Amino acid sequence: MFLCILRVNWVMPKTTLEFLRQWEGVGRRRRSKEDWWKCIPACIWWTLWKERNERSHDGKLNSTQKIKMNSLSLLYFLCKQDLVGEVDSLVDFKAQL
Repeated sequence: MFLCILRVNWVMPKTTLEFLRQWEGVGRRRRSKEDWWKCIPACIWWTLWKERNERSHDGKLNSTQKIKMNSLSLLYFLCKQDLVGEVDSLVDFKAQL
């Protein structure tokens, strides 16, 4: 989802360290003063960690779409320092990226 927003083709590296090094290159190609793209790996990892804990400890399973929405909502929160109140605000935010 985030790769589509950034219009990036990506091959997953072998290690987390390689991933983070390559991710820095994504930001350099954007030619933007905004640094929101730097939060994306943290949003993905935090969302997956939370999903893992819910599955293993609570027996709760979320759909793939719900996991993506949680990750996008977290990015919205980190960028805007505000909770997503309405879906329209999230849609507008995604369009601004």
